Amino acid sequence: MKNHFIKLCAIVFLSAGFFACEKDYGDNLGPVEDSLASIPVTVSNAEFTERYPVITTSVSAGGNFTINFEIPADKGKIAAITKVATGPSAISNLANLNSTAAASSLNTAPIAGNGTNQISFTSTLADYLAYRIRNGAAFGPVATTGNPPVAVVPTALPAPSTNNIPTEIQYYFRLTLEDGTTIVPMPVRVRLIP
Repeated sequence: MKNHFIKLCAIVFLSAGFFACEKDYGDNLGPVEDSLASIPVTVSNAEFTERYPVITTSVSAGGNFTINFEIPADKGKIAAITKVATGPSAISNLANLNSTAAASSLNTAPIAGNGTNQISFTSTLADYLAYRIRNGAAFGPVATTGNPPVAVVPTALPAPSTNNIPTEIQYYFRLTLEDGTTIVPMPVRVRLIP
């Protein structure tokens, strides 16, 4: 009986200690809380959302695509898409968004907005390929040959998606609002279909 009483007391003390430990994170995020943007950006023409918004483009039809961004009407107006980055590495894409070098951006000049809470980015797969060729070394080794390895600059588009393996190009954007606020929305993926 004495052993049962000791075990019961130990369980009560451990339970009380477990439930009494609650950390106050204040205004900072706790370890499992969502980080909600103060100005949410949606891709209004996304065909799928698979962690990121997905737009499709047909390789055989020329590879043209448009990505439409929208913010809530009460959050301001989008002045421009100031930077666009794409490539095989999320880290280099984010670094390119913050770079002042003109070559780091897919767009050579800011894409002006129309005085509303919406803006569109229109491009082609040919523009993507030209950007990748122009900045091939900046993307790091896409494929390697020889010993020591040498970066191979891409000269063709990736193969279109199959039923089992989607081929996607990830785009990163930096939007600027009319009040000077800068927003980096979540990446948008462009899926290549035959």
